[in-house]
Amino acid sequence: MDQRQRVSKACDACKVRKVKCNGQQPCTQCSHLALRCIYAPKAIAPRKQGRRGGVISKYKETTSGSWSSSDASPVSPANHDRYDCAFFVDLIPDFMTAVYPVQPVMTEQEIHDSIQAMDNDQEAKSFALAFGGCTLNLTRTGVRRTPEVNQTIAFLASESIKARGPVMPNFQSSVRQALTSLFLHNCFMTMRDKDTAFFYMRDAISLIQLLRIDQMNSEDPPLSPPERSRRQRLYWEGFIHERFLAILDYRSVVLPPLQDLPEDDPTIPLSIQEGFNQIIKLFQLLDTEFLQNWLGNQSNLTPAWIERKDRELVGDSEGVPEGYALLTPMQRADLIVTKHWLRTLVWRLAMSNTLLSSQSSKECLSLLFPVRLSNQLRSEVPRISREDIEIHGSGIVQKLFEITDTIADVVIAIPAATVEETTRRVDDFDFLLRFVFTFSNLDHTRRRILEEKHEKIQQMLDRVKSPAPSIASPAGSDNPW
Repeated sequence: MDQRQRVSKACDACKVRKVKCNGQQPCTQCSHLALRCIYAPKAIAPRKQGRRGGVISKYKETTSGSWSSSDASPVSPANHDRYDCAFFVDLIPDFMTAVYPVQPVMTEQEIHDSIQAMDNDQEAKSFALAFGGCTLNLTRTGVRRTPEVNQTIAFLASESIKARGPVMPNFQSSVRQALTSLFLHNCFMTMRDKDTAFFYMRDAISLIQLLRIDQMNSEDPPLSPPERSRRQRLYWEGFIHERFLAILDYRSVVLPPLQDLPEDDPTIPLSIQEGFNQIIKLFQLLDTEFLQNWLGNQSNLTPAWIERKDRELVGDSEGVPEGYALLTPMQRADLIVTKHWLRTLVWRLAMSNTLLSSQSSKECLSLLFPVRLSNQLRSEVPRISREDIEIHGSGIVQKLFEITDTIADVVIAIPAATVEETTRRVDDFDFLLRFVFTFSNLDHTRRRILEEKHEKIQQMLDRVKSPAPSIASPAGSDNPW
């Protein structure tokens, strides 16, 4: 049932308080007072009316342990009335540590100001709620990722959407509104609600385009240098999210790259600026030609193009970029996984266009490239903590899945020449598989895909190690007859 559908009777809370109920789910009265809005199947017996505050308190007590299973709206935590300014202010340190380095747009002071204004400003309220959901989504990982946390994220995202309201005439976009949509996109991606996540990603891009960031050179009056840089970083963040979804879901893109990286901004740490620029450089490789090849819009892919794309990636990895030493382990983890993921994509393009060969001297054109990548990852993974990867959300786990799945296909399809080589390949794959399985946000479908392929690989290894026995000679000494 639609969560806003009207019903013909009053909810339990309105009956107890003897006030008018508008029959919605939740109704206006319950939404205003943070009460559970439950419609009982049977009429509730008349109750003696007491003081208004006492009735509300008693109703909260009697419903604190129940929730209507027919409610179609996101599950609201029992104590959701605790989501006041203090709750969101307490999340700011987590955000600045774990989220801001990869989404360096809103400053700590700007976030604090929005939280303080959320009771009187709907845009600020929507931002604060989305900020809370995104921060919990990216920082509550591992054993801290409880069902209650998931419910809270869903609730905050839903309330953020409600607070936004419709777009009215004379609407004006803002950096805060665009970032709100990106936060919502992040939440719905982890909830595996792909269509809603895509909607809010495109919503963010529309808001970014309305800011005309790509035309700031002609802006009058001019923006301050930090504001110009901040808006450029917002633009590139939208670019990165859209390019990732274009690969993941085979979608077209609408946001072209800016001509340059964000201008230097002395108001943010150099390590954050450098790490963000490195990620931009990687996603710039997903240019128009790359996406056309990936989406199958043209078929003139050549070995020279594959070599050039792979060389661009390998060149960055072998020659350590300037400023790389400044990066945090979290930033390095993002760069390492993203780089290997992109190399895997290039190899898959070559494979789908039958450009690979077992005899090729070029690694990117070799059928065994994923096997070598598996061995390389085995040497790099011990230097990366699970926390440094998981904090980037579901997107980076999806990249690891794509890499691992590709490696599995090659191990299964291309037998090794010796038992020793087969064992080494399987050991490298098993090591990577165990690492991927430690991530709680790897969904059940992808986990099952890898489990099934792992089972095939183990069966293959068993056959190699235990070949069919030859027929023994009747005169042999081992003949029991």
